[in-house]
Amino acid sequence: MTVSPSDPMRHGRDRPNRVTGTFVRAGGVRWHLLRSGSGPTILLLHGSASSAHQWNRVAPLLTSDFSLVIPDLPGHGDTSPLPRHGPALQALGRALAEVLEQEGIRPMLAAGHSAGAALALHLAGYHLADLRAVLAVTPALGGREEYLPPFLGEGIARAVRGRLQARVAAGLVRRFPIVEALLRSTGSRISPGDAEHYRELLADPSRMAGVLEFFSRWDAAGVTAEAARLPIRLHWLLAEDDRWTPPARTLRTLRAHGADRGPLRRLAVLPDRGHLLPEEDPAAIAEALRELALLTGTQ
Repeated sequence: MTVSPSDPMRHGRDRPNRVTGTFVRAGGVRWHLLRSGSGPTILLLHGSASSAHQWNRVAPLLTSDFSLVIPDLPGHGDTSPLPRHGPALQALGRALAEVLEQEGIRPMLAAGHSAGAALALHLAGYHLADLRAVLAVTPALGGREEYLPPFLGEGIARAVRGRLQARVAAGLVRRFPIVEALLRSTGSRISPGDAEHYRELLADPSRMAGVLEFFSRWDAAGVTAEAARLPIRLHWLLAEDDRWTPPARTLRTLRAHGADRGPLRRLAVLPDRGHLLPEEDPAAIAEALRELALLTGTQ
């Protein structure tokens, strides 16, 4: 059910496809979806602490040949948080599958960045019957202990529910160059405009609350094993200078489960790139998706 048009000015004038955003309700969530282009459908899933804006450089390279569906994930961008029960990955998968089914969206290809890659792989195994391939971009695989400090657990989740922690964190973002430091720590070099998008998102207490709650419930420990069993094409796109999901660690995880082997698997490591590939090298992602479309007969 579509409930209203989106506000294109909510967090920045350069949001992707800002005139096509709509709000819909499904799975207990008020979703913000961006849709554009025509042709076979590609689902694009952003990473944590981001929003649909992450694909604003990739989208124009694909809309001539594909229909793009780009949601703000729950608690991010302009989408409301998930109902508070269960691990984030499984709850996200159920909620996203419900909105896609309700809106008649049947993606043939999916790409996800970081946590969005883990979500795309989980969806491919359980919810997306028409999906032919997944592009996993600098994926965040493995258990939460590999990525998150111990304080991002149930204790902080309780504080976030009271909004105190989120207000404090958002206030710090407004007053200090915290976001800039975090972006540098990814190993990526992105434009000032892209950096400002992140700052605007995390300076908003409600969005900060969504991000912190997401972190407190996130665990993708079983995703690599799920990926190894997928009967579809799966391409891994890693970045040599990625400091958040270093390629050496990702490769160890993939090889431990055999998720990098077989005729339907392909892996590439881009030199001189960091974690934020959708902003840093959109052409590489668009090229990889077009290659997957050709290999799967999607295009």
